[in-house]
Amino acid sequence: MMFEVLFSRPSAITRHRNAPFEAERSAYLKQLADRGHAVSFIRRAAYVCRWCRAERIRRWPSDRPIGEEDLLRLSWSWARRRSVRQRRAVAKPSPNDSFRSVARGFLRVAGRLAAAPPRAAGPFEDRIQAFVAELREERHLSEPTCDFRAKQVRRLAAYLAERNLDLKNLNPSNLDGYLQHLSVSWNRVSLRSVAVALRAWLKHCERKGYVSPGLSKSILVPRVYSLEGLPLGPTWEEVVRAIAETEGTNPHALRARAALLLLTVYGIRAGELRRLRLEDIDWQRATIHIVRSKSGRRDTFPLDVTVGNAIAQYLQHGRPRSDSRLVFLTLKAPHRPLSQGALNSMTHIRLARVMSGRKGCSPTALRHASARHLVDAGLTLKEIGDYLGHRSAEATRIYAKVDLSALRLVVQDNLGGLV
Repeated sequence: MMFEVLFSRPSAITRHRNAPFEAERSAYLKQLADRGHAVSFIRRAAYVCRWCRAERIRRWPSDRPIGEEDLLRLSWSWARRRSVRQRRAVAKPSPNDSFRSVARGFLRVAGRLAAAPPRAAGPFEDRIQAFVAELREERHLSEPTCDFRAKQVRRLAAYLAERNLDLKNLNPSNLDGYLQHLSVSWNRVSLRSVAVALRAWLKHCERKGYVSPGLSKSILVPRVYSLEGLPLGPTWEEVVRAIAETEGTNPHALRARAALLLLTVYGIRAGELRRLRLEDIDWQRATIHIVRSKSGRRDTFPLDVTVGNAIAQYLQHGRPRSDSRLVFLTLKAPHRPLSQGALNSMTHIRLARVMSGRKGCSPTALRHASARHLVDAGLTLKEIGDYLGHRSAEATRIYAKVDLSALRLVVQDNLGGLV
């Protein structure tokens, strides 16, 4: 039935039905259709499968698995075939081109794809997993923090492995060399985060007896002064312009407008937006529930009319049909949860149009803009911290520096009789 759906010409249907391994090809194409792929993509996949299976793979023994090197040779052959037909030079096939992707999926369904070799675990991976479990279960740190610290430890492990170093012979000079290695491309704030993560790791290793006692104290944490810089981000006027220019009826514009309004009006974090679920929006009571990334607390806010309308438009006309309960999904099949990179790109493209610089165009920048707008509206730092989901007042103090106009008025009032 799949070939009748994909093709209208009887000759094309006959070619695909009479080619070898018709059942396997039809099963794979149906799988693509069930995932929500476009008909045009499935039609191209049908041509690839027929050429790949009928013209090449059937000549190999049935018990011979097809590995990545075989796929690379097939992709070269496919590229040469297309270049001859289109009278152009042969281009080197991309490792991620559509031919290899389709062929790999088809061979997996047909049971002919060679099993991928097991991925070698990095140095002391089991110890890293125990470290992450301690952070999560005993110290109750958030998942992003645990992931960040594990990532930094793995980077250090790879650095040590390249130099044939182990935890037992690790010394302060090795750690200094590693941080010096990072300082070439990392700024002071990022280096401080790395140093804090590695200190926590080495303290864990000291308790377990993996390293020499006191080694964690040898890591010099770069000094970052409290509240030394202002949060980067657009002005409120630039945010309003960016949202206004996101008007449109296509799915990309509808999704971007809903996301930008949520980030701006409620000042939520990127992870909180990406984890927003359909049941978190109570349309009857006109409320929205936000699960905080760091504390796990569930905060409830009134659903702003503009935000609600934007979300409703996206859900009705922009969001793809999917069984997922997450609000924001990719628009291309197979439909997956919106990634951090996709959200960053969506925000950067729209903010860069209204801002002069390249910095301050991230989802976090919209959170900063929301906080500054609340400062300008006269809310207290406690109210702003509660609204943004801060766990301590220290996290909100930075925005006290932003209200420069109010500070000037204070200075003028206190020194008015002296000047």
